[in-house]
Amino acid sequence: MKKLSKRVLSLVLSILILASLCTVMITANAADGTTVYYRNSKNFGTVYAYYWPKGGEGPVKWPGTAMTADGDNIYSINVPAGNDMIIFNNGSGTQTDDLSIPGAGYLYDGATDKWEEYNPGPKMPSISASKKDGASFKSETLEVTVTVTDATSASYSIDGGSNVSFTDSAVVTLGKNVAVGSTTTLSVTATNENGTTTKTFTYTKKEAGSSVSGGDGSTAPALDGYFSTNPNGQVGKQANITIDGSISDWDSSMLIAQGVANDDPRVYRPNSMYEIAMDDYALYAAWDNDNLYLMWEMANVQDAVAPSDTYPISQGNLWINNMPIFLYFSVDPSIEGDGSTTTDATVWNSGITLDANIDTVIACSTNGSNGPFVYKANDDGKIVYNDNRQSSIKMMWGNEVISTELWGIDEGYGHYNNRIPGDVLDESSAWIDFYTDPEHSKGLDMFYEMSIPLDLLGTSASELTSNGIGLMKVSTFGTSGMNSLPADPSMWDNADLDYSGQEPNSREKEDADHITVPLARIGKALEGGTTPDKPIIPPSSEDDSSSDETPSTPTGSYILGDADGDGNIAIMDATFVQRHCASISTLTGIRFTAADVNKDGNIAIMDATLIQRYLAGSTNNGVGERY
Repeated sequence: MKKLSKRVLSLVLSILILASLCTVMITANAADGTTVYYRNSKNFGTVYAYYWPKGGEGPVKWPGTAMTADGDNIYSINVPAGNDMIIFNNGSGTQTDDLSIPGAGYLYDGATDKWEEYNPGPKMPSISASKKDGASFKSETLEVTVTVTDATSASYSIDGGSNVSFTDSAVVTLGKNVAVGSTTTLSVTATNENGTTTKTFTYTKKEAGSSVSGGDGSTAPALDGYFSTNPNGQVGKQANITIDGSISDWDSSMLIAQGVANDDPRVYRPNSMYEIAMDDYALYAAWDNDNLYLMWEMANVQDAVAPSDTYPISQGNLWINNMPIFLYFSVDPSIEGDGSTTTDATVWNSGITLDANIDTVIACSTNGSNGPFVYKANDDGKIVYNDNRQSSIKMMWGNEVISTELWGIDEGYGHYNNRIPGDVLDESSAWIDFYTDPEHSKGLDMFYEMSIPLDLLGTSASELTSNGIGLMKVSTFGTSGMNSLPADPSMWDNADLDYSGQEPNSREKEDADHITVPLARIGKALEGGTTPDKPIIPPSSEDDSSSDETPSTPTGSYILGDADGDGNIAIMDATFVQRHCASISTLTGIRFTAADVNKDGNIAIMDATLIQRYLAGSTNNGVGERY
């Protein structure tokens, strides 16, 4: 028995020694941190990792640290030693449960919500750029910092030119002697013992906004016709406003942006009228010594255009829903932000960016459950998330409007009733005043009012009246823009296409929206700005839709659908077609021929629609072919 006891004791001691050695090894590895991975199956715009020690507080603030993209939708992070809990999230409300880290080299799959062992294989070089691919710039040149990691050698070239070698990072100057409207390509190559990685980044040089909008950076004119921005030169006014859910303090002299009714994306789909309308109609502004006041009206004409779909009538008030609202401000004209954040994502992953320069974003939800939060840009124009985002902004709402007319296009259900994206730019469409239609109840329309302390914006009453500020208001259905004031064509460019999450719905729920029109001005117009001096005007009874203009005879080659003549097919080409249809600008010669996609001898909204469908990959119709 003694021999057996000694053998058992010896075995136990051996096991304890091995366990001790294992503990030492694990501790030694943990001292260097633990690398874990996340498979981004839910397609977060930016993947964050928030980690902490169980029972304690983490070393990073929510939403955590942005993870590194390793390719194939896999993201990695080295979690510092001592932290054994983690949450993967998108920075704006979508996240995993609290997860225990099982060990180094594990991957969490966002689709299965399970950990699995993961072998990333040989590490390839990675490449990043300080300016995101597809960005535009309005200065003479653009500086881009390219960075490589895990590379033994690297080089870059501009527009197919000679290769320039560099180590770790390099500042590349682009755009010199490049014409406005042209795209320049930066190609970067990095190599290590496992292979070579190559990435290309394209940037488009755009005309500075001064020639279009008085210098706010926008690259397209404000929409006209039934739309207006700062109508009759109105920039809001100084007034006493109480945020109390009553509209009695407001009047029409405070109007700074006019939209139209029944132009939200759902009306362009054949079977999505059962959804609640996101239908911005009018935007108003006022101020006193302490606060900026905003009010916006929203229409809900469901009872007139689709009364058989009763849900938007019975549940139409947006304050029962948690839908993000974004207010984009230009307070400091020296800051040229576009709405992207320091991680090159967008606020709350909205996908919304602007050509007009902005430096402040206020984000909140339609029911007030999130925000209002205030986000400011740094000197580089990047929006910075900070800790103290909850503000003293007040917001109320109710079922009233001060508008005495409610102009919009009759009907919904998409092509069944000739509703196609861009029809709101055509004054010959079936425009009606819904307030003269006995089927529409004014009590279904709604308003929001808001007070914003001027010091939160970084301005004062005297500065507001001396310099003015710019504003763009965007409504969403969760992420992507659905309607805006001032109105911008990006809110309709994918309206008639399928939403990936649910076929009847519109792709506008998930697309990226790049806004090109000017901001509405508050307090003072920009010097040299072009604020239309035109209120909403009922359509003429005379048929003036015909034109005696004869397109110029085209000479030279062209690409079908390339309406702006830059050699590429992009959403701007559809915008040029829409502008032509709305008589904002005129296409002639080769550009007329290229824009006439269906080759019927005329340029119409259908040509813009065919370009949009080509960009969405649903059809080609000859778009993109060279002639």
